[in-house]
Amino acid sequence: MGTNIIDIIPVARGDRPADVLLKNCKIVNVFSGEIEEANLALFKKRIAGIGDYEDGLEVIDLEGSYVVPGLIDAHLHIESSMVSPVEFSKTILARGTTTAIADPHEIANVMGLSGIEYMIKSTEGVPVNLYIMIPSAVPASAMETSGARISVMDMIGFVEKFQNRVLGLGEVMNFPDVINGDRDSIAKIELIRHKYKKIDGHIPGVLGKPLNAYICAFVRSEHECTYVEEAREKLSRGMQILIREGSVERNLVALLPLINEKTYPFVSFCTDDKHPDDIIREGHIDYNIRKAIEHGIDPIIAIRAATINTARHYNLRSMGAIAPGYKADLVVVDNLESFNPRIVFKDSRIVARDGRLVTDVISKSFPQERTNTFKCQKICEDDLRVKAEGRKIRVIELLGSEVLTGGTIADAKIENGCVVSDVDSDVLKLASVCRYCEGKSMSVAFAKGSGLKKGAVATSVGHDSHNLGVLGVNDSDMVCAANRVIEMGGGLVSVVDGKITSELPLKIAGLMSDLTSREVAERLTELKEATKIMGSTLPDLFMTLSFVQLSVIPKLKLTNLGLVDVEKNDFVTLFVEEGEDA
Repeated sequence: MGTNIIDIIPVARGDRPADVLLKNCKIVNVFSGEIEEANLALFKKRIAGIGDYEDGLEVIDLEGSYVVPGLIDAHLHIESSMVSPVEFSKTILARGTTTAIADPHEIANVMGLSGIEYMIKSTEGVPVNLYIMIPSAVPASAMETSGARISVMDMIGFVEKFQNRVLGLGEVMNFPDVINGDRDSIAKIELIRHKYKKIDGHIPGVLGKPLNAYICAFVRSEHECTYVEEAREKLSRGMQILIREGSVERNLVALLPLINEKTYPFVSFCTDDKHPDDIIREGHIDYNIRKAIEHGIDPIIAIRAATINTARHYNLRSMGAIAPGYKADLVVVDNLESFNPRIVFKDSRIVARDGRLVTDVISKSFPQERTNTFKCQKICEDDLRVKAEGRKIRVIELLGSEVLTGGTIADAKIENGCVVSDVDSDVLKLASVCRYCEGKSMSVAFAKGSGLKKGAVATSVGHDSHNLGVLGVNDSDMVCAANRVIEMGGGLVSVVDGKITSELPLKIAGLMSDLTSREVAERLTELKEATKIMGSTLPDLFMTLSFVQLSVIPKLKLTNLGLVDVEKNDFVTLFVEEGEDA
């Protein structure tokens, strides 16, 4: 039930008791930058007033604890957590994040608008303010087979239908098209900006006149900055800088020198991609705050970056502050330096204590069969055979947890007229299998850098089309791993000598599990341990494998349609002539 102005005013005047009275608070005022010692009167889902209120139907004495606004994540992809939207909401709520702005780019590439609708409808009534940025690039590339296509015409009706949940256009990754004035790309932006909604950016490393051209397309935020000079120029050109601290991309410490007394309103915090084990272990946006304070940022400025700055940028008019009429989304901490969320209030109710939920969060049901997107047939060893057409091959270089991959040329190991995995040289067979095709659409290549000595791994998480990826030292284990993923309707699998050693089913669009965050965290730990036993030298082989299909990020990638040289924006052959470049 909402809060009517006519009903809250008597409570604000002190003529009627508050529904909840919080006594003895040290309130962090993100407007004045000061700490106020006062009581808080809450009515229904809102703050009625700050002051010497004495009457409440429920009275809670906070005994001098600090109270800060509910935290806001300015940009994230729920799918990267590998848990359902509801489970994700529960996990971040326990850490004090009461509002999140999600770009469902991954599930949109798999299921189209129905995937975005699932994210919205399954979280109706959940005690997190979960907003959506409608994805701008579905599919991300013409060099892969995706599960869907979202056009400008598709967007029009969808934005109208969910106008209260859709805040704007998701990160515009195809920045070359925007800079070059591509009409289709500009049309999506024009649609959203004429509705006075925000356009999120994604333009790593680009400065100067090309950046100016990009910003002219009403792009007003950027989360891809990795060094402070880049962030400083983008901020000075009018972009809200969303400082990212996720599981892999950890940019916060490098970008903190950006923040000073003049720039701080134009800086926000986000996670982008953060796994449940990391959220449970170290925190969510509360971790960004703690880390910023540890590195010398004033606590109130750090809290502003996690609250009011983001709320103002995205026009969330009643969030991000503790003030009359604002939502009663609050976090109680013992002190600002350690910033440990002790109690979390959502809509005036206590929902979490000491990192654990104390309320039931019920999701709306969504038929499981609607989220199984695997239409492909199982593969066999013949599908993986690579007939030798030369003695030199292009090889994808795996670079740990980076989104980037390299490209090199290696000698082909040939047996019985076919190229096979060369374990001694760490050049292993790699395949991408289209999940959306009822027939077989797949390609085979080779990758270097995993360190695997035995077995195979397979995953249905493969940005951005999320086709099935499989890497292994022999064809039989690769077939076993790939077919197990197909049987499960998506997931992560490790196989050694024909036996499954670990697995995580991802039943929801092959991206998310229906297990709890703690169960997913445990399974991910088991999978990482399994790959280490198999010889992998990478910190997270599955994450590395998820980037191999990303045909918009350099250098050499593999999609179901073939090897892609991203810098040339074209397909290349597996076999190379003597003297040919990688």
